Amino acid sequence: MRVTKIGAGIILAAAILLTGCSAPAAEEPKDDTSTSTTEETTAPSADCPKLEEGATVDGTALGTCITEAMTDTQGYAAKMTVLGMDTTAQYDPATEAVAWSTPMGSVVVIGDDAWVKSSTTDWQVADANSSDPIVAGLSQAAATANDADPAVAAAGLSGEFTVTGTGSRLGQDVYILTGTVEQEGVSVEMTYEITADYVVLATTGTTEAAGQTIDTSLEITEWDVKQDIVAPI
Repeated sequence: MRVTKIGAGIILAAAILLTGCSAPAAEEPKDDTSTSTTEETTAPSADCPKLEEGATVDGTALGTCITEAMTDTQGYAAKMTVLGMDTTAQYDPATEAVAWSTPMGSVVVIGDDAWVKSSTTDWQVADANSSDPIVAGLSQAAATANDADPAVAAAGLSGEFTVTGTGSRLGQDVYILTGTVEQEGVSVEMTYEITADYVVLATTGTTEAAGQTIDTSLEITEWDVKQDIVAPI
């Protein structure tokens, strides 16, 4: 299937919208101890809501605690899935760096600078007006890549979330929180898997756009591990 400039942008934008706001699909969390660290993050200093089964927590307060907890780390890696497309991502809070690798190509963002590479091109400075539809789509995604970082996205949380259960991720106990948020006029059903220290280790979500159901997920695969993100050119 031919991928248009708009199509490539929509696929990656959907990943940003849904993993950024991040959403639900009532999957039971997996007992996944195969990757990375089990070190605990220092608990946020903010007045954070208590996490316990059956509790209802304020989304804004929750988001503040998530952001604080997830910026107090050396870095982390994640796997995102949207519309059946897998994307691997790396985050380095200290340098505000993000790196994505998708079937369509790769993106590196460091501060205000961004570079992209399709499966058939070399690395180049991001150009949303490129005549190459894949390069243009990747460049559009690069412009908002930081929004898919759970630490950044959490700052925009609102509404209420209910603690519906518990599970395990990366060898750590997690609380499962579900809720619905409105983002840019779109209603998104969300599920978060959060440690007692307010670190998001997984999210799932679903919404509808243009008559199509969009399911997405994000799973942290490495936590508190320095990510080697450098300018490719």
